[in-house]
Amino acid sequence: MTLDWDSILARGQRGEGISEEEALAVAALSGPEALAPLFATADALRRHFKGNAINTCGITNAKSGRCAEKCNFCSQSAFFKTEAPKYAQKSADTIVAEAEAAFAGGVREFSVVMAGRAIDKEAELQTLEDAFRRIRAGTGLQTCASLGLMSEANLARLKAAGLQSVHHNLETARSFHAQIVETHTYDEERATIEAARGLGMYTCSGGIFGMGESWAQRVELALDLRALGVDSVPINFLNARPGTPLEGRQELTPLDCLQIIALVRLILPQQDIIVCGGRAQNLQDDQSRLFAAGANGLMLGNYLTTPGSSLEGDLALLEAQGLVIRPPPHQPHPSSVPAAVRGAGTDLAGLADKPVAGPVAG
Repeated sequence: MTLDWDSILARGQRGEGISEEEALAVAALSGPEALAPLFATADALRRHFKGNAINTCGITNAKSGRCAEKCNFCSQSAFFKTEAPKYAQKSADTIVAEAEAAFAGGVREFSVVMAGRAIDKEAELQTLEDAFRRIRAGTGLQTCASLGLMSEANLARLKAAGLQSVHHNLETARSFHAQIVETHTYDEERATIEAARGLGMYTCSGGIFGMGESWAQRVELALDLRALGVDSVPINFLNARPGTPLEGRQELTPLDCLQIIALVRLILPQQDIIVCGGRAQNLQDDQSRLFAAGANGLMLGNYLTTPGSSLEGDLALLEAQGLVIRPPPHQPHPSSVPAAVRGAGTDLAGLADKPVAGPVAG
């Protein structure tokens, strides 16, 4: 089909994402000349809804390795022999100290990530409750957690302690999921997001691209995320880990990565789109183009089992493009965040009005 870019932009600015037919046509585009109007439209939608503000997130790997689930991309699975670290849950003191350091470095949202099918042991839940209370009391951070297939009851308990956002990736399209995740179902993944949404929590769900899925399956995943009504979409690009079944796989080019970001922006024009794992390895020298492709967020610091980009380099990337870090919800950025990238004030309304539905003023 012929893509009407003016119509796509106008509808996107009203909050209407592209149709499945249009999305498949976008996915079929190839080459810099054909992709130029895609990137221009995605960037215009980002600017319309997000202005020059960039979400930043950081994580702590609060419990690592020995996971009983078999996800074929994951070096923390007990099914695979890898070099991933193995340790029990960190103490609340350690989690809080890491959150404080992240806040000082310019992180807006801090996520506690724990390996396992679901975090449901009483001692672990109590540690999380303690940590979230203290993070909320002592920093301006938006609190987040990625804790597996959580029950609504345990999510409600953590929400009462100060947890605001739930992260849980669908990983890939329903039609490809069983080839990647062998010990739980796509519907179980979805149920976790639905439970968080039912509690009124900010929901963060995306996937990993470059695991062997087709372009049509990339479209399928993005459309299902839209149907779920998630608030934020983390985009990860496979950084295949030694010892996993996907070891040695490298199928994405930097241009593929930018096209995936733009495709997701056109399908979900209002949502936060955060580029996370595999960014440096896959985008390489084109990392500076990810915002112009439609992303409005970055993960700062290290990932679960691999190092990330340097904080200084990421902040310099934002400054060079005239971008600022979106204000935290509860306290302004501390003075340790460079003034050139320090968004002013606080942004609690950004959590209450999910997702931000109107143009950014000015």
